[in-house]
Amino acid sequence: MQKLELKYKPVLAPQVVAERLSNLLPPGPIVDSSLERLIFRLEHEFSRYAATYPHGLWAPGLAVTNEMRGMTECHLPLAEIRQLFNRFFAHALTFTPFLDASIIHTSVSWLDALQSLQSLVGQANPALLLRRLMADEEERRRFLFFNFLPRQYGGGFGRYTAQTAFLRSWLRENKERFNKGLHCLDAACGCGEGTYELALLLLECGFRVESFEVHGSTLEPLELFAAAHGYFPHEPLRQVSYRNNIQPLFQCGAADRMHFRQEDIAGTSAAERYDVVLCNGILGGPFVHERNALELSIACLAKRVKPGGILLAADRFHDGWKKIAPAALLEGILAGNGFRLLSIKEGVAGIKTERAPLPRRVRRRSPLSGPDRPA
Repeated sequence: MQKLELKYKPVLAPQVVAERLSNLLPPGPIVDSSLERLIFRLEHEFSRYAATYPHGLWAPGLAVTNEMRGMTECHLPLAEIRQLFNRFFAHALTFTPFLDASIIHTSVSWLDALQSLQSLVGQANPALLLRRLMADEEERRRFLFFNFLPRQYGGGFGRYTAQTAFLRSWLRENKERFNKGLHCLDAACGCGEGTYELALLLLECGFRVESFEVHGSTLEPLELFAAAHGYFPHEPLRQVSYRNNIQPLFQCGAADRMHFRQEDIAGTSAAERYDVVLCNGILGGPFVHERNALELSIACLAKRVKPGGILLAADRFHDGWKKIAPAALLEGILAGNGFRLLSIKEGVAGIKTERAPLPRRVRRRSPLSGPDRPA
């Protein structure tokens, strides 16, 4: 596997989609004798687990209890199963995957992984699942997209209606400023719904197709592929609905003014700067919530906003994350990076000022003091 730097123009043509996908997912069965031996050993471990587990084996729809989790983890540790899936990923993918997005890697037990995967997995034996995935290319493709694009991370059109209404008003008020061109970025774009919605919003506000560019970026390669191609092999109904939503952009040529690229919002060295930057569903949530991580991410985003440009960030995280990273914390970091804060009903927003941000103040502490905590 290798680290790729992917960049796609949106395309829906089946032949092009298939050709591009083959560069990420090698076709044909997977053959690896050493992995087969490990799967054989796992099958024996599962047989011992099945013979001693008192609750009955998992099946779709089962209500899992903490006692079930604990006993399964004791006799069938997820860490051992993960090692085999990592070997499987090395053959099934041409790139190094973002494991923090993987159901296999974010579940706390094999039972929890099965609960998340149950629409694709019908029985509890991980050895049988791995054998099927190695042999069947189509089933493997569905599994990989399902595993790395879990629905609990959000997605869908129309998620941030108040933010969209605010941005619509701001774009109309500032339209004359952007007659010569408007550059927009949807950072951490996920599966791309917000990126396409942004392009549709520009058309709604009267911007000519040739006058704007809209870019989307995400770290996970399969997520990036899904966004650029409206491709969801694990959810065919979602794929149909998704493509129906974005079809107008292809019909009017606006899709040609878009591209999707792989990048980390906190690690990109891209010099391109934008008039509008969205960053929804990431700041203050499971992936970016510690203060240092928030400061780094927002500082990197701030460098990509032109003076007079706007940065907007919203989310639908539950209240537990709000306690860790409240809106006031995000607003304070924005202000420290040279943004004039705006009043908005959903999330946070700011205009990039001409002045340089103030240097960060470092609190001195004695060698016996503890680490800094989020405000």
